[in-house]
Amino acid sequence: MVLLTNSAVVQAANVLLYHHVDDSTPKSTSVSVETFIQHLELIESLELKVVPLTAITDKLKAGESIPDHWLAITFDDGYRNVYENAMPLLKERNWPFTVFVNPKMVKPSKLYMDWDQIKDLINHGGLIANHTLNHENLVQDGLSLADIKANIESTEALIAEQVGYSLKILAYPYGEYNQAVKSMLKDMGYVGFAQHSGSINESSDLLALTRFPANGIYSNPKTLKNKLASLPFSFEMTAPLDTHPVTLQPKWLVKLKERDFYQSQLACFISGFSKPVKPIWIDDLTFEVQAPENIGTGRIKYNCTAPSKSKRGQFYWTSKLWINPKA
Repeated sequence: MVLLTNSAVVQAANVLLYHHVDDSTPKSTSVSVETFIQHLELIESLELKVVPLTAITDKLKAGESIPDHWLAITFDDGYRNVYENAMPLLKERNWPFTVFVNPKMVKPSKLYMDWDQIKDLINHGGLIANHTLNHENLVQDGLSLADIKANIESTEALIAEQVGYSLKILAYPYGEYNQAVKSMLKDMGYVGFAQHSGSINESSDLLALTRFPANGIYSNPKTLKNKLASLPFSFEMTAPLDTHPVTLQPKWLVKLKERDFYQSQLACFISGFSKPVKPIWIDDLTFEVQAPENIGTGRIKYNCTAPSKSKRGQFYWTSKLWINPKA
């Protein structure tokens, strides 16, 4: 068995993803104000260091290890309730956060923030980043790569015009991307964030960084606690890199650099399947996960976790996204 010999290897950052922070918005994309406060208190109790999202991406781009217990807080879509409900609570704690906005949705309204509110967020620790012009689906809306590139560049220019900087960090709308979009984003010099879950370290994919959803069914503070303390798998290689499944029972191959858990304790779960799927170990550091039956349509995730041997009570956590569009 290959064990971790350097505790720095399992140092990690985690990123939380929110949409609405409100008691009256759709439950699937919302966390109540009361529960959001419980999340913040949980973060405090775990003594996590809340950092700007750029602190994490700068480390990754430099190829440097991320200090342990780092956490970034993000919000997608630029809803007004983030300004009214979330920002004051984060301001009290002097915690930074990032909001991914769609410039065509930024306007005075009951639903979205306007630019004056966004600029006020910046005065209280907020960073503003790219979420496309109008929340376009970059995989399923039939856009060409040229259209997607123009959209991202226009969005970045509008943000820079309003807030005075360009982070070149994109959150994929709906968390959807494919290998062609990732390659284009790399050529443009961007970092990409998705919506499937997992912890982040220097072996993570800069074009599809993971975030833990913390709204809807994922808002329970009891289950969130394990995610906040999760650890990243140390990847040597994963395949395939694309999100398009070539069969309806796609295989995901993972080769690790090190392993700090027992093979028998690796558990994998697939969207739409009620029972865990047993991974197949090919050698000491390589395993394969395959759906036992045809996967459904839409976004399908393979989530794998394993309890750490060296860090008691903490779990390694990773996820693979597939996108199987309806015919």
